[in-house]
Amino acid sequence: MDALLETLKKLGPARLLLMAGTFLALIVFFAFIAVRSSSPAMTLLYNDLTTSDSTQIAAKLDVSDIPYQMIEGGTQVMVNSQDVGRARMLLAEEGLPSSGSMGYELFDRQQGFGTTSFVQNINQLRALEGELARTISTLDPIRTARVHLVMPERELFSRESRPATASVFVNLRNRAEVGNEQITAIQHLVASAVPQLQPTRVAIIDGAGNLLARGDDTDTPGFAAAGAEDMKTKYEQRLARSIEDIVGRIVGYGRVRAIVSADLDFSTVSRNSEIYDPEGQVVRSTQTITEEDVENTAESSAVSVQNNLPGLPGASQDGSAPPTAASNRSEEVVNYEITRTIESVTQESGEIDQLSVAVLIDGRYEPAVTTPAEGDDADENAEVEMTYIPRSEAELNQIRALVRSAIGFDESRGDTLEVVNMQFAKERLEAPPPADTIMGLPRDQIVGIAETLIFSLVGVLVILLVLRPLVSHISAAAQAQARANAAEEEAKLLASSGTGAPQLAAPTGDGEGGELEATLDMSNVEGQVKQSSVKKISELVEKHPNETVSVIRNWMTQEN
Repeated sequence: MDALLETLKKLGPARLLLMAGTFLALIVFFAFIAVRSSSPAMTLLYNDLTTSDSTQIAAKLDVSDIPYQMIEGGTQVMVNSQDVGRARMLLAEEGLPSSGSMGYELFDRQQGFGTTSFVQNINQLRALEGELARTISTLDPIRTARVHLVMPERELFSRESRPATASVFVNLRNRAEVGNEQITAIQHLVASAVPQLQPTRVAIIDGAGNLLARGDDTDTPGFAAAGAEDMKTKYEQRLARSIEDIVGRIVGYGRVRAIVSADLDFSTVSRNSEIYDPEGQVVRSTQTITEEDVENTAESSAVSVQNNLPGLPGASQDGSAPPTAASNRSEEVVNYEITRTIESVTQESGEIDQLSVAVLIDGRYEPAVTTPAEGDDADENAEVEMTYIPRSEAELNQIRALVRSAIGFDESRGDTLEVVNMQFAKERLEAPPPADTIMGLPRDQIVGIAETLIFSLVGVLVILLVLRPLVSHISAAAQAQARANAAEEEAKLLASSGTGAPQLAAPTGDGEGGELEATLDMSNVEGQVKQSSVKKISELVEKHPNETVSVIRNWMTQEN
């Protein structure tokens, strides 16, 4: 341990800082690889969110400790695949996402005791607007919608009430269009939900500021024309599909093309007529008056017996004077009723004025007859050459008859029909663009695998080229320091053995041979050593001190 500390001291502060930085970088690198490889896949939770919804959803996920990611400017929320169900349940409990509007859940909250009727009416209006906006947003071309309602209300001291009106703002999806039928459907949807609201009183605009419906009891400029054009287009397409379907069953599907041009009259005609029939007389009433008038205008005569005797000339039967004047009058009045016809005719728009139909038919194809040369092997995969054969005039006449019946052909109306038989151009199918895959795997997955492999390779190279040489250098330095310390201790031991008290016992016996062969009792060495061996070692040490030190270090290293 002391040798390691001494080695670190000798490296210096600069090398130590470099080593510490490299070690920390390696720790961060391997931690990144571990997190990247173990991180779960993120799944889309909600899309097309408003700013308010994304803010509330992020706050709820933070409180619930659910990891998430906001992408596409906050309009999309990504969570772990295993947390999708739990996150949606928690958000649904809070009424999220609400698409920026509140519905009837406003009344789920606890209302105060002192809530006035005005506040209740405002909440009811807000709830109705929110529910209508949510319903309109479910249409495919519409991303979000907002509805503003003006409820019918009679002002104070006023006999007439203010009519109900509504305005709808729709934010369309990318490159989406709203058709006339959908605009009308939105108007009727809103009008049916609000009392006393007429569909023509609903104004609709889109996110680009285009007026889709005026909402003032009048048609939007160009709206009627657009509706007529749409009706004309649909009628032409329906006839073209009918022609292609019936002719395609004869010549084959894909071998017939039909184009229909229809002139439709969209003018609305209203005619009132009153017709009298003089031949159709009917006696209504008869009145007959008869008058008879008799007057006696004779002059008075003298009163005598002769004038008053009966049976005499000038005397009446009853004794009165005969009449002098009489008149008769007869009058008859006959009333006749003349036949009258009152007719009111309204002609709806969309009457067909003229049809122009063009039908193009492909011919037949038969394989060409070829005689293979002798000795040539037939290639089963070779394409067979086809020969074009035009259709006969009798077959074309039959097709014309079918087309006339299918479209309701009327020659008196000026309808025209052309059936032409021509060879279709061969369509060269372009090769589909190569799929974004590599070796049958998606490109993103391949990139992730390559990224992991590259990081792993870099980690291995760092270990082999940085850490291993660094550890070897530190180990070699520690071993060199240990050897130096051992040599220093050995030198001290040799010095102390030469100047201090004798470590060997006095030799016994006489003569040189006996002295060399004598044994010494060493206090620090177990057993007996020959004196001649010790003398030889001493001479070698004195003559070759460096080599002796190296040998001793080698022995110490092997023992360790």
